[in-house]
Parts: sequence; C-alpha cells; structure tokens
Amino acid sequence: MTKLKRTYVIGHWVLTLLLAPFTSQVIQLFWGTNPHQVVGLLEVYPITVFFSIALSIPTFLVYLTCFYFLSKKDINYAISKAGLIAISVFGIYITQITINGSMSQDIIIAYSFTAIIVGLILRIKKSEIKTQDNIIVT
Repeated sequence: MTKLKRTYVIGHWVLTLLLAPFTSQVIQLFWGTNPHQVVGLLEVYPITVFFSIALSIPTFLVYLTCFYFLSKKDINYAISKAGLIAISVFGIYITQITINGSMSQDIIIAYSFTAIIVGLILRIKKSEIKTQDNIIVT
C-alpha cells in the first residue's frame, strides 16, 4: 500500500494560501500594467488570507478526498503528486471563474504558480524507517 504523508495535504494548502499573495505582488511588480500602483501587501494580507481560506475550502475538500483514495491505491508517488497539484490548480481556476473578479487572471496565475512550486517542493512519500531486529539467540 502507498505510504503518503498526511502533512503533505495540509502543508500544500497552507503554504499555497500564505505564499500566493506574495507571488501575486511580485508578478504585479514586474509584469503589472502599472507597477507604481502595487497595493501594500501588509495592509491587505490578513484580509487576503481570510478570503483565500474561505474560498478554498471546497477545493480543499475535493483535494482531501482524492488524497484519501490515492493513499488507499498502489499508485506511483510522482503520479499521485501530479494529480493532487492538478486538482489544486483546477480548483483555483474554477473558484476564480465562479467569482469572476476584476483581478481573476492575475490571481489564477499567482495562486497556480505557487501551488505548483509548493507541491513540487514538499515531499509526499513517507520516509521508511527500517526497524532493527534485536533478537538475541543463546
């Protein structure tokens, strides 16, 4: 049976939500239409994180369900990781299309980029600890 880290799910979700606003600001700074009008991130960061958590809950539940089924099947770790990253990116896209905000494309790019990078960096495979047999035969 595949041994997947449960902390991967929480780590991927939390780190994506915490780092994506910074990614968005960097993208706006370098490739935005007017880099001089970049909003101070520290002013809106708590609000951004709050709405990110609220809007990502449906995607997270789908992600969690898929993780559960992948952990029960004997599937390659790389395929499991790629599938979970794809689910998170697809969820970001669906959520932003549903709310149809004025910055939807920028948010989709920033959150998707962050989800891909964080998902690739985190380890999904559990480290196997080999137990030592301490049998004393006399």
